[in-house]
Amino acid sequence: MNQMLSHAGLRISRFEAGYPKRQIIHNLNVPLLPRGKITVLLGPNGSGKSTLLRALAGLGNANGELHLDDTKLMQLPFAKRAEQVVYLPQSLPAGMHLHMLESIIVAQRASGGLNSREKENEVLTLLRQLGIEHLAMSSPAAKNSW
Repeated sequence: MNQMLSHAGLRISRFEAGYPKRQIIHNLNVPLLPRGKITVLLGPNGSGKSTLLRALAGLGNANGELHLDDTKLMQLPFAKRAEQVVYLPQSLPAGMHLHMLESIIVAQRASGGLNSREKENEVLTLLRQLGIEHLAMSSPAAKNSW
């Protein structure tokens, strides 16, 4: 039987992130964000929300302490960190399109443990349970598709 870690979740301490010529996030400390709970990140345009998310995924300049469960993410090589943290931006680069199913599979990738076909079946089952299976192959880029 798996026991839940007492530290299961994301912890951020003394975190700083930004760009080479401009620091955006200064000394951010966030108590434990437990696994399985929804956390909302709110703020006005330009306040650093996307900068923070990119930095957490290792896609931007950052310093400080970042723990996922008992793993020190800041000390992991990028490839290992990418196995634990996935960043999916709200808008993809021009010419790149993902269907709803693909977007969910990308976000689910960090959960590990299943092969691609098993993950696809798991996501389809979830969409079916939610009554939105018909949206699986729709694209968020298409007007009124969702």
